[in-house]
Amino acid sequence: MPTDDDSSRDAFLEATVERSLAPYRALVSPETLAVMREMLAESLTEDEVGRDLLERAWRSRAPLQTGERRSNGKAEPDSKAGGSDE
Repeated sequence: MPTDDDSSRDAFLEATVERSLAPYRALVSPETLAVMREMLAESLTEDEVGRDLLERAWRSRAPLQTGERRSNGKAEPDSKAGGSDE
């Protein structure tokens, strides 16, 4: 029986795959996108390195947007994001 934890992991995997494919949506055919989706999901669930990377990202709940970083367990805007010269 799946747990909430499993559902959360599945949702995280799906969101990660979809975010990774976003830049290609307007560039490739739906058929190619489907193959890319399948290959990426397989790499993140079947490959030892991919599983480890996905698990680490899921546990840390890595920021979902560029320009965010974790501070004391909370996502905060990165003060250096946006081309700051500091």
